[in-house]
Amino acid sequence: MWNRRRFVATAGMTAALGGCLGDGNGDGNGNGNDDGQNGADTDGTSADEDDNATGYDTGLDELEAYDPVDRTGEDEVNIRVDPDGEGRFEPDPVVVERLATVKWTWGEPGYEIYPIDIPDPCRWSGNDTGAAHAWQFPFVGKYEIGCSRPDGDDFTGVMFVVEPGFDLESESD
Repeated sequence: MWNRRRFVATAGMTAALGGCLGDGNGDGNGNGNDDGQNGADTDGTSADEDDNATGYDTGLDELEAYDPVDRTGEDEVNIRVDPDGEGRFEPDPVVVERLATVKWTWGEPGYEIYPIDIPDPCRWSGNDTGAAHAWQFPFVGKYEIGCSRPDGDDFTGVMFVVEPGFDLESESD
């Protein structure tokens, strides 16, 4: 039986997933301004080698520069927002598999999760109300995520989304 909560939850998840499956023309910041860039190369050069399979710059070539927490193989990944008021995500940076559910949780209302730089095909949408925000990432790539705290300060984190079966150890050698 459908009740109001189930309907709202289903509609919200449908909208969130639909935003990420959009046509890729948005700038990904949710403010309605559409510059069509999404962090793409603007100097006229070709994209990185990892574009061959995806058709867009995934940013996965930057993985070596980070020491990410490996959460591949997990269907659900929980990320704490601003633990102990430290202005960070925990874990950060992190590697998750494509279509894993990532859930950010925080202890008090007033936080807002937003994209800073995301892969071209992904369009971010959602409603950060309450004490959590969940998202599934259908596109591989590097995601720079920001968070506004209730006091107005912001902080950022990095997440890499990879295909299932991705071997993080062989990529970092």
